[in-house]
Amino acid sequence: MTTFDYYRRLAGIFWSYKRRKTTLRYLPVRLWVEPTSHCNLACVMCPNKDLDRSQKGYMDFSLFRKIIDEASGFVFDVHLLHRGESLLHPEFFAMVRYAKKAGLVTRFHTNGTLLDEDKSRKLIESGLDQFAFSFDGYDAETYERIRVKAHFEKTVANIIRFLEIKKEMRARRPAAILELIDFPGLFRGEGEKKRKAFLARFRGLPLDKVKVKNLHNWAGDASAGRRPGSYLPCTFLWQALIIFWDGSVLPCTQDFHGLSAVGSVRDSSLADIWNGEPMRTLRRRVAAGDIRGLAACEKCDRLWRPQFLGVPREYLWRFLFKKMN
Repeated sequence: MTTFDYYRRLAGIFWSYKRRKTTLRYLPVRLWVEPTSHCNLACVMCPNKDLDRSQKGYMDFSLFRKIIDEASGFVFDVHLLHRGESLLHPEFFAMVRYAKKAGLVTRFHTNGTLLDEDKSRKLIESGLDQFAFSFDGYDAETYERIRVKAHFEKTVANIIRFLEIKKEMRARRPAAILELIDFPGLFRGEGEKKRKAFLARFRGLPLDKVKVKNLHNWAGDASAGRRPGSYLPCTFLWQALIIFWDGSVLPCTQDFHGLSAVGSVRDSSLADIWNGEPMRTLRRRVAAGDIRGLAACEKCDRLWRPQFLGVPREYLWRFLFKKMN
């Protein structure tokens, strides 16, 4: 996709979102595709540990191929993750390569606990564009209290070794981000000293960015206070789709338990689902603020975010500067 095409499509999304259109003349520009919902950790803020056994599984490569083949003509980037740890999927690197061959920008997150030397090299060789280490806390006590079942020093060693290999290979990609959640009190007081000491361990290594994210409530599944602000319709309904490992299609990343499925790619195309009746109805209700009874929307704190020109600030700047991590 050329820069001109990118911004032309962005203008179309902005116009349709502002006008609260329910049937869209364009197809989604972003996908979240879940290779697996399995995870090897039990993080305190993540609902994954509460998923029913029936919701755990791995995506068939044939289904993944169908999704990418359909998406290659209109999707800008694909996030190869959602509820689980993608490195658990035995064909994850093949998935990255297939999506890259289709011309898509590829991204994902990992907790870093499984990223050994072999996987680090495969990740670089796969052509992945960007990924983030999900890592919380600057010392073992804090990190292991949040990232249950993980070991601080082992994970830090994995991250450092990946960055060393990337440097040795003189690889520009994937861009590597260290991402932390702003838990109350974690980065204040003594936390600032710990932060400086922790980040000093990556000095001279190709860590592209350290990013601190706000804690959110996973559409009511986790405790996080609603941030002050005016109601603002969710932008995801106008620009993205999320696909679970079993092919279920969701309208938003916050719907962790699949309560608002709008179809399945096993028996429908992405294009048909995008403007199908469930999606049109959902856009109409969310646009009108009629979210009572919508399981994934009614308690979600993401509908009250700071805005600029009627668009969530965080997404406006990311879209404008193509920094959509």
